[in-house]
This record gives sequence, C-alpha cells and structure tokens, in this order.
Amino acid sequence: MRIFLTTICFAGSILVACAANEPSASPINKAAFSASTKDFHSLQGDEWVGNLSYLNYDSKERSAIPVKLRLTILSDQVLQYAIQYPGEEQYNSKQKILISRNGTSIDGYKLTAREKKPDGTLVLITEGTGRDDNRRADIQMVYTISESEFSIRKNVRFRENTTYFNRNEYSFSR
Repeated sequence: MRIFLTTICFAGSILVACAANEPSASPINKAAFSASTKDFHSLQGDEWVGNLSYLNYDSKERSAIPVKLRLTILSDQVLQYAIQYPGEEQYNSKQKILISRNGTSIDGYKLTAREKKPDGTLVLITEGTGRDDNRRADIQMVYTISESEFSIRKNVRFRENTTYFNRNEYSFSR
C-alpha cells in the first residue's frame, strides 16, 4: 500500500495530501504520544549511580550530591524507584511512577513528546500543572532512557515567566 501511495503522490498536486498520510512526514502530527512500562524495562536493577543536581532557591546556586538508584517494575502501569543518598541515609526514599492505562500520561502529566534518537536513547516529555517552592507552576518532566544512562529532569515555569528553567535533575549511569 505504501508503494501505491508513493506512486500516486508523484502524479502531481496530490503529493501534499499523500505526504500528510505518512506519520513521519507530517510536521503537525496531532496523534497522542504514548508510553508504557516496557519503555523502562532496561532500567531495572540496582547498579545505577549518579548525581542529583538542583537549584537552591535560597542561595540561587546549583548544588550536586551523589545518589544511587534501584528501579523495579511493579505492574503494567507502575514503576518504583528507590533513591539512596550515600552519607545522608535519612533522606533515602522510594517513589512510584504511574503510567495511565492508555499511556498518554505519566504521574498525571500529559505526555507531550516521545523521541527515539539514532543511538537508541528514548526521550519522554510530560507537562502539567503543579507546585514548586510552594507556588503554582507549570511542570515539565523529561525522562531520558538508554541501556547505560537514565535521567529524570524537572523543569519549572512559574506563572510570571515565559520559559522553563531546570529545578533539578537526577542523572544515573551504569
């Protein structure tokens, strides 16, 4: 069928209409992006080490501390990640990532982009409203996933701003 459409497209003005039928050819593809726990499957395990870098609102400076990660897939829709802070164990925590049944949201934020890079790295971007620094804000989460690297980046945009800034980022490798 693709060959047939390509042949028809070369017939003249139908070219634009046929190109729009090809998902990768359409620059304004409005189809919903989706994600699943399968996208995170390669991350399972506890051999992840890295850093948490964050913007300290009091000092207006960035800080970084070492962290370790263990990720477990609990079900078709739920991931759990345990963060360890070596030397500051009182801050160790477990958090869950919930993917909606239809895969169009992660932790209640709408999946707005999904990109598979040539090296196999998957980038998932979600956006929604939330709170940061006890203020309403637009929140953008960027999940970067590969066999050997994983990051969760939180970008924030307060109501009085027009652009996002990076609030914090967990970056891991193994």
